[in-house]
Amino acid sequence: MQKGSEELRQLLADALAGKQSRREILRRAAAMGISAPVFGALLAACGGGDDTSDSGGSGGGSQTTPSTGGDTTPTASSGDGGSSGGDGDIPEEVVIMQGVDANTLDPLLRNATPEFNINVHVFDMFTKRNPQTLEVEPHIVTEWKTIDDLTWEFKLVEGATFHNGDPVNADAAIYSFERCAKGKIGEQPVVQTITRLIGYESAEKIDDYTFRVKTSKPAAIFPDLLTSFEIIPPSVYTDADADTIAKVQREPVGSGPYKLVEWVKDDHITLEAYENYWGPKPKVKRVIFRPVPELSSRVVALQNGEANIIVNVAPDLVPQLDAGENTRVSQVTGGRIIFIGIRCDKPPFDDKRVRQALNYAVDFDSIRTALLNGAGERAATIVNPPHQHPDLKPYPYDPERARALLQEAGVPEGFEVTMDAPNGRYIKDAEMAQAIAQNFQDIGLNVNLRVLEWSVYAGELLPSGNPDPLFFLGLGAPFSGEQEIFYVHPDYSLNFTYWQHDEFVAKFAELSQTIDSDKRQQLMNELQEIIYDECPWVPLWHQVDFYGVTKTFPWEARPDERIFVGDVGI
Repeated sequence: MQKGSEELRQLLADALAGKQSRREILRRAAAMGISAPVFGALLAACGGGDDTSDSGGSGGGSQTTPSTGGDTTPTASSGDGGSSGGDGDIPEEVVIMQGVDANTLDPLLRNATPEFNINVHVFDMFTKRNPQTLEVEPHIVTEWKTIDDLTWEFKLVEGATFHNGDPVNADAAIYSFERCAKGKIGEQPVVQTITRLIGYESAEKIDDYTFRVKTSKPAAIFPDLLTSFEIIPPSVYTDADADTIAKVQREPVGSGPYKLVEWVKDDHITLEAYENYWGPKPKVKRVIFRPVPELSSRVVALQNGEANIIVNVAPDLVPQLDAGENTRVSQVTGGRIIFIGIRCDKPPFDDKRVRQALNYAVDFDSIRTALLNGAGERAATIVNPPHQHPDLKPYPYDPERARALLQEAGVPEGFEVTMDAPNGRYIKDAEMAQAIAQNFQDIGLNVNLRVLEWSVYAGELLPSGNPDPLFFLGLGAPFSGEQEIFYVHPDYSLNFTYWQHDEFVAKFAELSQTIDSDKRQQLMNELQEIIYDECPWVPLWHQVDFYGVTKTFPWEARPDERIFVGDVGI
């Protein structure tokens, strides 16, 4: 205890003296079990400013998390979430290497994190998420309140403009909702967030910077879902014709800290700082996203100084990069759930005993040792903290039980099945799929593994709505509970399991109209129990994200997977 007290005193002294970056101070505090807000309070009590929290902006104003029932929030802070800190080397140009290129930059058509990582620089989300606490905070929406159970009022920051010079105002906000809910986009995941989870019905302009939204049901997670919803200029995003829709997919116009310079497909996307940005001006003036499918090529580029951030570093490479002269690794357990989806409309997988057998068949401990360098844990549920069911445990590895269930369900030895998997999108995705295919072979199935490049997987296979009976996928990274559970709802556009369960649908409808937090958690637990028993998925793991980073570049990974450099050094 005395040693811990001495460590804390030394940490406070170092923070007050400015001996280390804010990020390093927070790391040391976290290692001692002290959260950022608590450490900030301790520091303030010692006479220092509460500069350890990443929840503030540049203006020194107070900032609180909104609540329902008429309470409002005072001020917005700019940037997308304080994912960086410290006084490291901040170059004017930053190169970010992802495994894949974007398919579209239309805010309503994007459905993959690599696309969102670009959009979060070009567009402003209505709200933002604190990268440490994951709480929702103001952004271009400065405050909000509930007028009644079905009406929300929002106020926008004043003086912001889009990259084409149009004002950011209530008209733009209302158009953003209207295009989403009533445009020609179709049942995209972003659209379903607004129409299904929020229950958007209409919006009303109160004044130039104030608007109200009417919903068909109480929507407790409305502000949460707005952390991933972009505001757009009406003059650009018209759905008048197919040519216009195609153009805005390639040439996005937002109000974010960066604007598009050029997009050379499969080579690079270049962004530059927007000189009239409403918030603090980014210290990084130019951001280049390069799609590099091969991890080895990304690693070499980082080591040679050709990249500042690379994604999906294999766990076995972490020691090498951490020991590098100019490289390091930033890692975090993210919100992405990696799983095997099961087509419940295809015999024999319409029998839950067969789906349970697949869950018993996976030897995740061996996979973790062989492919993940011991990182991560087998997932029991599709839901992220803090809404995970506390009592559900992962299906144990039990091949004998799996074989017995297949026999009980009448599945013949050697039954042939095809499993689809991507290559280069997730950590060790193709290799992990190969190992799981072998696990399924070991219980008597004859598995044909079909590995596809992500551009084909996401651009052709999934949009067809007709993957093979087994498919490898990752979805993330929300933290609302309700949104994760919606992933297996029959109405979700990326639910290719086609699982149907009347009790689940009815209970989810009850959840979506419930405001009380305790009751919501009870319903989420009950829904997780249904999913656990029915097994429309084989949950694998909540992916631990490893990023290679230039050693002196003060950027850190965040649980929601967002790569945002506009606030580095701010």
